[in-house]
Amino acid sequence: MLRHAISRTTRTALISGRRSGLGALSAAPSSVSSILSQRRCFSSDLPDHTVQGMPALSPTMEVGNISWRMQEGDEFVAGDVLAEIETDKASIDFVTEDDGFVGKLLVPDGAQDVPVGAPILVVVDSADDVAAFKDFVAEGGAEVSAPPPAADPTPSAPSAPPPAAPPAPAAAPVSPPAAEGDRVVASPKARKLALDLGVPLHLISGTGEGGRILAADITEYTPSPGGSPPPTSSGSASSFNTIYSSSDLAALSVQSKREVPHYYLTVDISVSAALSVRSSLNAGLGEDDAGISLYDFLIMSASRAMSVVPSVNASWLPDGSGVRVYSDCDINLIIGTPGNTSTMLIPSASKLGLGKIAEYTASPSPSSSVGTFSIVNLGMYGVKTGSPIIVQPQSCGLAIGSVETRVVPNSVPGGEMYKYEDYITATLSCDHRVVDGAVGAEWLQAFKRGVEQPNSMLV
Repeated sequence: MLRHAISRTTRTALISGRRSGLGALSAAPSSVSSILSQRRCFSSDLPDHTVQGMPALSPTMEVGNISWRMQEGDEFVAGDVLAEIETDKASIDFVTEDDGFVGKLLVPDGAQDVPVGAPILVVVDSADDVAAFKDFVAEGGAEVSAPPPAADPTPSAPSAPPPAAPPAPAAAPVSPPAAEGDRVVASPKARKLALDLGVPLHLISGTGEGGRILAADITEYTPSPGGSPPPTSSGSASSFNTIYSSSDLAALSVQSKREVPHYYLTVDISVSAALSVRSSLNAGLGEDDAGISLYDFLIMSASRAMSVVPSVNASWLPDGSGVRVYSDCDINLIIGTPGNTSTMLIPSASKLGLGKIAEYTASPSPSSSVGTFSIVNLGMYGVKTGSPIIVQPQSCGLAIGSVETRVVPNSVPGGEMYKYEDYITATLSCDHRVVDGAVGAEWLQAFKRGVEQPNSMLV
């Protein structure tokens, strides 16, 4: 029986059940609905074999690109990677749970836009059976796009060259960097390394087949003078330039949920005092001044809480050697618009006053830089709260819900028994490797205190 699994850096599809005659792809209910085309074949002219079809590895996948990791005649055992399949969402290792031999590759290495269900591979039980499939053509095979031809690095020789010193070895052909927003083809290891180092994939010239970006391309990348440098290791380093396409963001979200041990803390916070102070401050502003919003108070309180609990303003180091704590708090705000999601950055937010924060939020400017903490405001949609996916390399993210009026006991002596109070619900997502439950709760307590006592932040 076929099933889906996830490796450390990439999603991995596992195939098995050749000897049972039929394989099916199973996953979580929300993951994959299609069945992997795999059939056991018997013929008087050919040895018993299995024809493997292109799997549907995401709900929206219609075609995929293939990079083979084995050649015809190669033997494989359970756990071996047969190929890497790039979908519209991520690059996925195609792993087998059975033993066998590659009888025939039905599509070439680097083939692009292979339709779901199209035959891609013949699997046989013995090495002696491989030769029988030399000229095999599968029924239902589809035409696929061949990989772009690599440029010939060898120049044509002149008819009568003069004696000269031996030429230096020709450099490996490379493809020019992709334009921002174009589809970027990169190996899973390269994508993971780019994320860890903060290197924009679209700036890399790939040296792999068809311009594919390899891990070595990431490590050898040198930013141009006008480009953004990768993150430094200094204690005050904060923002990381990471420009990704929508498919990259989808893959990184899956990667974050897979690699980061998320947990969530939720708290109710009274915002009546903050709304009252907001009204007083806005009453004294001029027509050209940016008005103060409740969101500005929440951002300010979150940044101030970092000085109380600095270990929340931190990152898990890519090599697993420890945690890096930042002295500056750079806050990303998640900006949602119909059909699009982007982020903006408020640098050194903990050093800014309420008015300066209001200037940032009044005129949001999308930014590709990843800060040290993220906030998503769901209140405008009437959502009570949410559980945000942590944006690596950050260790925490905060979701803010809508304001709701509640009836609560009145603690004022001689007053009414009950009163109306405005509340929001906030949820903190934490990376348990960096922030344990007690530390996360302490940060939420500091955040809540700042919102409920706004005057303490203004002195």
